[in-house]
Amino acid sequence: MSDATMIDRARGVAGVMERRELYLNGGTRAQARERLARRLGVLPGTLYNLGRDRLKRLDAGFREALARHAVRDLRSEIGRLTHELEVAQSLGVSPSASVLAQIKADLARVEALVGEVEP
Repeated sequence: MSDATMIDRARGVAGVMERRELYLNGGTRAQARERLARRLGVLPGTLYNLGRDRLKRLDAGFREALARHAVRDLRSEIGRLTHELEVAQSLGVSPSASVLAQIKADLARVEALVGEVEP
């Protein structure tokens, strides 16, 4: 895989992780980027530069930290969605076919993302 392709993929994963951080914990995009950067062990400017296609090179340590975080975060989301589905089913009322289909589709997309970023 070329360096450009690797950087493009890392940019996509980092963007998703920033948006998820913002959605889950609120604040501004800059605050979400700071929290994510702290977890990854990089400066927020690294994520900013990656997102703006200004990163000169993709450090192996950063790439691995990003992949580990993404996989852990997505696996957690799979667990949360699975639990919500089980709770809904335990109520004794079957969710509508469209709701169930949407949950299964979301779960499949998350699992596909995990497969893309798993080292």
